[in-house]
Amino acid sequence: LYRGSLQEHSFPSCAFAWTITGVPYYVYILIDIVIFSVYEIHLILERAMEAMKNSPVLLELRCPVNICGDIHGQYGDLMRIFNACGLPFKHRYLFLGDYVDRGRHSLEVILLLLSLRIQFPRKVYLLRGNHELSNINRVYGFNAEIRQRYRNVLESKALYDHFNEVFAQMPLAALVSGRILCMHGGLSPNLNSLDDIRKLQRPLRIVRGLAQDLLWADPETGTKGFQQNKIRAVSHIFGEDMVRDKCKQLNIDLIIRAHQVVEFGYAFFCGRSLITVFSAARYHEELVNYAAVVKMTFSEFHSVFFNAKVICGKFGNGA
Repeated sequence: LYRGSLQEHSFPSCAFAWTITGVPYYVYILIDIVIFSVYEIHLILERAMEAMKNSPVLLELRCPVNICGDIHGQYGDLMRIFNACGLPFKHRYLFLGDYVDRGRHSLEVILLLLSLRIQFPRKVYLLRGNHELSNINRVYGFNAEIRQRYRNVLESKALYDHFNEVFAQMPLAALVSGRILCMHGGLSPNLNSLDDIRKLQRPLRIVRGLAQDLLWADPETGTKGFQQNKIRAVSHIFGEDMVRDKCKQLNIDLIIRAHQVVEFGYAFFCGRSLITVFSAARYHEELVNYAAVVKMTFSEFHSVFFNAKVICGKFGNGA
């Protein structure tokens, strides 16, 4: 279990090639070192905007795929994901959102992931989380991190706004092998068909209804149907009955979502019909949690604990 500061542990810096305006670059993202000028970041964001606009609201991809939960600016854990599961130009990744806020290295995390999405569009897929909403990341650290790194007020504001314009274009859900529905938050009373997701119009600067639930909703043991989420004061909580009903209605076998820290990095709900995955270790001081990634193969899932062990379990009839 990762417990110390990033500087106390050795892990490889990341170098990936991608193209900006036709010119090849190598991206070296190092902890506590600002590599990019404001101009370069805007170039990355312009390319990322194109990539997001060209992606459907509901992504469709196939197994095998590594499915990652919240990262929250914990760049060391992102490196451990690639060390444990393979480099992203060889292995497919689906990230379920919440790249920024809380942690100290949101810029490194989001710039690397956007760069990978640009360069490897068939290997790296990014969904939006609730912390990719401007009213959230304005408060929980991302805005402050940009202002601290780039002291010019006008430049930092322009960067922050540009990031959120990209976030507003991000896909909200993914369908893996036609049978696994992935999102950041959860189910919605407004989700009756996968076409309901496909019909959502972007940019989504403010989210309501189905879009809000895809980013915010939580499963809750003992709940029947959909209830107002009083803890978050937004969206819904939903019970096992809704998981069963929606899986049948949508003709899917499994739901994979993130959004909630869980002690061992992943947790089951409604038997094995829903998995919560969280990929940032030791997220809360009072809860020393593991980080995990769900490795979906063609017929089973493997939940990887970082620096702990691998637990394998069968998944349905295959995907």
